[in-house]
Amino acid sequence: MLFSIFFFFAWLITAIFYLQKKVISKGENMIIFLIMLVVSIHWNWIIYEELVLVKISDTTQAYTAFLLFRTIITPVAAIIYINIILTKTTRLKTIFVTLGGALCLFAFILLALAGNLIETKQWNLSLDYIYFVLYFCGALVIHYFYQSIIQKEGKTV
Repeated sequence: MLFSIFFFFAWLITAIFYLQKKVISKGENMIIFLIMLVVSIHWNWIIYEELVLVKISDTTQAYTAFLLFRTIITPVAAIIYINIILTKTTRLKTIFVTLGGALCLFAFILLALAGNLIETKQWNLSLDYIYFVLYFCGALVIHYFYQSIIQKEGKTV
């Protein structure tokens, strides 16, 4: 059951991205997606696999649901976040969108806890929320860094 919920949300978030008005180019979307995918995979690998602060369920469907969250839902949410932020938002709206987006991803962690997908050992759930806030801020920094590289390259040619 938990797998079908995560599968549904993976498709829903992908559809939202597809239907969303994109402010940045396809190339920028892909670069941000790939970088945020690497960050997400490494974060989960360190916390879940290496430090064993959170234990993942051993069943195949539950682990696949976790992989959907780690590799599709989280990076695509970062791209959606960037496209929302870049549509003439104020600083206050940026803060609310960041905190709200982190809360939405945190809801998936709570869903995983409720469905026994993960089990915390020596881990505080507030650290997950802080990670998601920093994750979105990192996506914004990566976008601005990428933009500055492209602008510098365009001036030297």
